[in-house]
Amino acid sequence: MRFETGEPLNLPPLPPYESSLLASLAFFRQQPRETQALNCLAMYLRQSEARVLGEIRFYARLVNLEPEALLRLIEQEPEQAAAMLQSQMQSPILPSPEH
Repeated sequence: MRFETGEPLNLPPLPPYESSLLASLAFFRQQPRETQALNCLAMYLRQSEARVLGEIRFYARLVNLEPEALLRLIEQEPEQAAAMLQSQMQSPILPSPEH
């Protein structure tokens, strides 16, 4: 069972090699390509969890929040999270849209 939350993702097409890999995974697992893509993304996120949470802990200390609170804020109010972080740092945390 999959619990889905958040906004749907609309992603650009994959480069040819990655598209072929995804098609092969979907073929051998007998799943729709979209389902396999979601599974791949979920697996990547789980494998990156320690690195991402390390960043969350670091930045949470800067703004005096619990890591879980900053994680929720980034998900629910990313502009507010960026403003909080930028107020604690000399340079912007996010690049400007022009770059």
